Amino acid sequence: MRYSWWLYWVLEASLVAGQTLDTLQLEPRAAFIEAQALAVDPTGRLYVADAGRHAVIRMAPDGRVEAVLGGPGSGPGRFDTPVAVDAQTGLSFWVAEAGNQRLQRLSWRGLPLETVPLPMGIVPAAVRQLGRWLFVLDAAAARLWRRGPDGRWQVADALDRGALQRPVALTIGPGNRLLIADAARRVVLAYDHRGTFERPWIPSLPGTPRAMVAQSDTLWLVIDNQLMRYLPAGQLQAMGWLPFDVVGLVWQGRRGWILSRQHLYYAQLSVPGRR
Repeated sequence: MRYSWWLYWVLEASLVAGQTLDTLQLEPRAAFIEAQALAVDPTGRLYVADAGRHAVIRMAPDGRVEAVLGGPGSGPGRFDTPVAVDAQTGLSFWVAEAGNQRLQRLSWRGLPLETVPLPMGIVPAAVRQLGRWLFVLDAAAARLWRRGPDGRWQVADALDRGALQRPVALTIGPGNRLLIADAARRVVLAYDHRGTFERPWIPSLPGTPRAMVAQSDTLWLVIDNQLMRYLPAGQLQAMGWLPFDVVGLVWQGRRGWILSRQHLYYAQLSVPGRR
C-alpha cells in the first residue's frame, strides 16, 4: 500500500451543530534549524526567522525557498538570534533580534535599510508596523512598547500594568486594532492604533494560545494543539488538530501556512469527499 506524502489529520471536535466536519491537510514544504516566527507580505512571499541559522528564510508563495538572508553577525544585514518578523508592507520587512537587541528593516531582497536599537532589557516576542508607529511585545517584562515618528520608545500600556502577563502573539485586527494573545491569562486583548488598552477581545480561551493572525474580521488561533477560528459573532470554532507545537501562523480563506520549530507546512481545510 502506498502512502501519500500528505498528512491527514481529521477534526474530532464538533463545529457548529449540523455542519460537515472539515479535514485539515498538512503538507511539509521547508525545513529549519530553530524557527521562531512566520510572516507573509502582500505578494504572498513568506519569511521565516530561523534563530538556528541566524537568518531569515524568504520563500515564494508556494513555499519554495528563494533566499537565505543574513547570517550570524552584528553588522547591517546580519543577525543574532532573530525571533520576530513583520512583512506587511511588501517592499521591506522588519526583523527583531534577541541577541543584538535591535530591530532591522531590510528590503525584500535582503538589503539593509534601517537599524533601530531596542530599549535595554527587552526580549522581543513580536514586532508590527502600523502606519508610522512600530510596536514590540516584550516577553521579559510583559509589556507593549511603541516607537513613534519622533524615534522615541515608550511603554504603550503604561496605564494598564498587569493587563499582560505572558504575551505570545501580536496581530493587527479590525479597525487597525492591535490584538495580543496572552498565554498566562488565556485571553486576547484589544489595543487601539496607538497601543492604548481598549478591552478583552476574547475574554476566555479554552487553552493556551500559541499563535494568532487576523484575516479580515476573523481571527485564526492555535490554542494548545488545535487550529481554531473566532468569528465576528463571538463563536470560537475548532478547525483541526495539529501534531506538533506551533510557533507561527498565516491564513487566507480555507488555506494557510503553519510553522513548527523545524518545518513549514502548507495547510488546507477540505470537506471529506470533496476534491
